[in-house]
Amino acid sequence: MCLCAVLAVSSAHARQDAPARIVSLNQCLDAILVELVPAERIAAISHYSRDPLRSPIAELAQRLPITYESAEEIVALRPDLVLASRHSAIPTRNALRRVGIHYELFDVAFSVADSLAQIRRIAALVGNAAAGEALVGRIEHAIDIARLPPGGRRLTAAVYETGGLTAGSSTVTDDLMQIVGLDNLAARYDIRTHQPMQLELLVAAPPDLLLVGEVPAEAGTQAARIVQHRALRKLPSKRWEFPARFMYCSGPTIVEEVAALAAARDAVYAASRVQAAR
Repeated sequence: MCLCAVLAVSSAHARQDAPARIVSLNQCLDAILVELVPAERIAAISHYSRDPLRSPIAELAQRLPITYESAEEIVALRPDLVLASRHSAIPTRNALRRVGIHYELFDVAFSVADSLAQIRRIAALVGNAAAGEALVGRIEHAIDIARLPPGGRRLTAAVYETGGLTAGSSTVTDDLMQIVGLDNLAARYDIRTHQPMQLELLVAAPPDLLLVGEVPAEAGTQAARIVQHRALRKLPSKRWEFPARFMYCSGPTIVEEVAALAAARDAVYAASRVQAAR
């Protein structure tokens, strides 16, 4: 069933007192919100959601109003619910509190369980628990399909994005890697969040699979050049494109991300079979 159909059906079950004008100040919360309510209930989303490299809803965000997170513009939108994160500007949050605008604060999701709980909480806040459960069901189904088959060989893997950014052990990406049978090289070096990983660590212990970020338009920058470094290209690791937007937000993005991780794993298996047959 398409998103529009899901929202049409679930809208019939939405609470009568559900907020009609919702503002979201975080691109990850934006990605969840657009799955749960129709566009006419969204007063604004974060301007970061229009970033084509980092946002999972960049195309849709072009058609939605945006906010740059100033208290003045949010107050002018007359929202009855604001979704904010711990990274949202504290002066803005304080100003909203002073004028009596209801906002809800969210932490970063560090695991699949955190992400699913976040979806359910937002669904409850917007008065559409049915749409929330439908989204959770889609994510859980995608995860079940992507799980490492019984007896499957586990692989070592590392994410390496522009600037050398990787996903550490306390991230949703790591959680999904473990589910599909990929042991995260970053965890071996006690990298816990989204942090740069030294190129030398990859060269010293090449993983079976290297999940490499897209090279942005500004490919001449030092941050972009690192994913094209000659030392990386000489590694025996299987290279697989891994869009940066997978690392920045979870929620609905998990469906696409876990499928991409499973496809990368299967590509390594296929290459190994070809090599063995020679």
